[in-house]
Amino acid sequence: MARAKAVRVLRDLPIVKGFRPLWMRPSYRSAVTMALEEYEAIRLVDYERLTHEQASISMGVSRPTLTRIYEQARIKLGTALVEGRSFLIEGGEVKLSGHHYYCEECQHKFVQKEKHPKPQNCPTCSSQRITNLSECFMQGCRRCSRCR
Repeated sequence: MARAKAVRVLRDLPIVKGFRPLWMRPSYRSAVTMALEEYEAIRLVDYERLTHEQASISMGVSRPTLTRIYEQARIKLGTALVEGRSFLIEGGEVKLSGHHYYCEECQHKFVQKEKHPKPQNCPTCSSQRITNLSECFMQGCRRCSRCR
């Protein structure tokens, strides 16, 4: 019997939901989907310039597992670039700290602790147009302005 998969730890959600070629309309059917743990591996290794050992500790996985996740992310990124396909960042088995929300009026991003109920209004502009980013990135809502 296989060992249970360790849940990857994510410090923060990505700023964007994905990318697409400039001259193309978004096509979710042909898009390459990068899981949140793959995004985190790219962010830690390439952006923050951590070693694989340091990045694996940050994500709460072994070094060989991090290397496997990182390779999968690089293959997906390369496929999207070379083939001119859109790519989305969503899904995966990750653990987030708190619930992440986004105001579609003022573009304010904020985090609430696990035990607090969903906010009714944005703390900055009091708008009620709030999107749960945790759900959006984990399941791909396709409803909010970030997914359209």
